[in-house]
Amino acid sequence: MANEEVEKVLEIIKDVRIGMFTTHGRDALLSRPLTVTEVDGNGDLWFFSTVSSEIVGEVKANHSVNVSFAGAKKWVSVSGRATVVQEVEKKRELWNSMVETFAPDGVDSPNTVLLHVESDSAEYWENPGGAASVVASWVKQKVTGKGSAPGDSATVEL
Repeated sequence: MANEEVEKVLEIIKDVRIGMFTTHGRDALLSRPLTVTEVDGNGDLWFFSTVSSEIVGEVKANHSVNVSFAGAKKWVSVSGRATVVQEVEKKRELWNSMVETFAPDGVDSPNTVLLHVESDSAEYWENPGGAASVVASWVKQKVTGKGSAPGDSATVEL
């Protein structure tokens, strides 16, 4: 897969930072906002959570997840497999002062965990014209009967 496409995915994630982390709940898919702590060159994602949270229980029950990031003019949806990581060294490596708000027990606490998403693929969309461009494309389609695809999109294997 082209490195340029992978770089676009990584750039969108790093710019947006807050992703809607989707898990399999008991009866339905559930999405929650989480701030990505790190995204590596392969598109793997790291998030902090607490061991007693519902999201951690859901990840333990079903590792298949999706994390989507939406900015004003660009979007990405990442599919992968999540695991719960309690390794203190990795938690210390990724710890920052913002995490304390959501993990008050501290970095060394067994209650503080990481969610690691091994990314399989991502689909991204970029639209430099933003919402105005989308509306203009919709109007054009209604008037002329011909559709147009504003922006750029691709599916990327990670």
